[in-house]
Amino acid sequence: MTATITIQELLTFILYLLGIGLLGYLIVLIKNANKLVSNAKKIAEKNEKEINTTLKQLPEISTNLNCITEDVKELIENVSPEVTDLMTNASSITNKLDTTSEKIFDAIDLVSDSVSDTAVTIQDNVKNVTDYIKLVMEIIDIIKNAFKNR
Repeated sequence: MTATITIQELLTFILYLLGIGLLGYLIVLIKNANKLVSNAKKIAEKNEKEINTTLKQLPEISTNLNCITEDVKELIENVSPEVTDLMTNASSITNKLDTTSEKIFDAIDLVSDSVSDTAVTIQDNVKNVTDYIKLVMEIIDIIKNAFKNR
């Protein structure tokens, strides 16, 4: 017994198999969606009292939010110029600190240069004093030797 299958019949068979698979997937999808809806219904029923209370308070909450928003808006409008002034003052103080620190560094450089120059001068003077002392000692030795020889 031999049976011949045409390409059309083969493609039709494949399409039927795909349709059956898709139908199975849709059944699983509908089942999961049904579980999700039933869980949402249970939660809504369980929290019905709280949901009703919240819904009743929504107008009051909305009014409070509007008041808070207006208060914050007024506060920002009132504080905005002061913040701008504070930023300007901070910038001015920073510039003054920069200028002052430059002056201090210049003064420190000047003092360190003066101290260095003074140290060099003292060192030169100490050398000159020691030279003078040696010269005076030599003169005293010459005078002493002159008196001894006479």
